[in-house]
Amino acid sequence: MQIVKLLVLDIELAKHHKNKLLEKVNDAQKEKASKYKNEIDQIRSLASSFLINSLSSEPILFTNTGKPFFQNGPYINVSHSGRYIVMALSDKEIGIDIEENIEKDMSSLIRIFNDAEAKMIKEHADFYYLWCAKESLIKCIGSSISKIKEIPSLPLNGVKTYLGKDYQCQTFIYDKHIISLTRESNEKFEVKLENIKQL
Repeated sequence: MQIVKLLVLDIELAKHHKNKLLEKVNDAQKEKASKYKNEIDQIRSLASSFLINSLSSEPILFTNTGKPFFQNGPYINVSHSGRYIVMALSDKEIGIDIEENIEKDMSSLIRIFNDAEAKMIKEHADFYYLWCAKESLIKCIGSSISKIKEIPSLPLNGVKTYLGKDYQCQTFIYDKHIISLTRESNEKFEVKLENIKQL
C-alpha cells in the first residue's frame, strides 16, 4: 500500500515562533504573507511557506494555477483552517483540504452540490465532508475553485473518476476538523500523520 505523509502544525505553535518563521522564508514569501490584513492569515501563510521550504533545497516552482511543486518531487499540497496547517506529501499528484467543523450559515453555498450530494447534507459536518472532498480533488488536479460545482465529491472514500483519470480519496475527522486527501491513482493509500512539535 502506498504512503501519503501528512504533516500537521498547530497555529498556536506557529504564532509563538513568528520571528523564526520570518527568518526561514524568502522575501517573496514574506511579501505574500504581508498582503493578508489579518495577522492569523499572515502566520498561516508564513507557516505554509516554512513547511514547503523545509522539504527541499530545490527552488519552489508553481503551476499556472499557483500550485507549488518541486522539479524532482515529492508532490506536495498545503491547506489550513481553524487551528491547523496541514501539508500532504506523496509520490503522485496530491490534493488536501481541511475545514474546521463549525456552525455557520451555508445556505448560499449548497448550490455547488448536485442532487445526490445535497441529499446527504443533514448537518454541518456533512457539508464540510463534501466540500473537502471536492476541494482536495480540485487541488490535486491543479484546477480553480471556480470549477467546484462540476467536481465530484462522492465517494468520500474510494476511487472517483474525473475527466478520464482515477483518483483515490480519503476523508476523515481530526480534532473537530475534517480533512480530505485525494491522490492521482486508483491505488489505496495509507496516511502517516506527523504532528510538528517544534520549528
